[in-house]
Amino acid sequence: MSPTLPSAQPCPRPRSVLTDLQSVHQHMGYCPQFDAITDLLTAREHLEFYSRLRGIPEEETPRLGLGPHADRPAGKYSGGNKRKLSTAIALLGSPPVVFLDEPTTGMDPRARRFLWDCILSVIREGRSVVLTSHSMEECEALCTRMAIMVNGRFRCLGSVQHLKNRLTPFLEDDSYQESAV
Repeated sequence: MSPTLPSAQPCPRPRSVLTDLQSVHQHMGYCPQFDAITDLLTAREHLEFYSRLRGIPEEETPRLGLGPHADRPAGKYSGGNKRKLSTAIALLGSPPVVFLDEPTTGMDPRARRFLWDCILSVIREGRSVVLTSHSMEECEALCTRMAIMVNGRFRCLGSVQHLKNRLTPFLEDDSYQESAV
């Protein structure tokens, strides 16, 4: 099953977070780490609700493999299907920038791979995805550039390979590992 996503629509003009914050918010998608969905609504109702809030025609709403679950209350979903729904909501309207906070938490490997394919299709459309993850495997599969944060501060920034080369000595150093325990 391939992901069903609407085609990308370019942002009409550059936006400034300093002078045009409301417009910036209207042109971005956000999937929080903890699902912000209502247990009583179905996936279809969630997507319709958020589509209407954003002025998006229903036929442009992504489904992300929720087909068989689309009409069940979200409170009965597995953790993986709740994450898919939260991600689908973030992708509504093809925003040029999408923020995904731990999008595959709680997913089985098959569902995780499916969501990765969806995210990669968004990237291929030319949209930007900012992803937070604790999974190096996920970062390698989805990212062209990575940043590592320690205590809320950026410590490293670069390509996946650059960071691997830079951090491998720390990971192989026995004294470093012992002090980390």
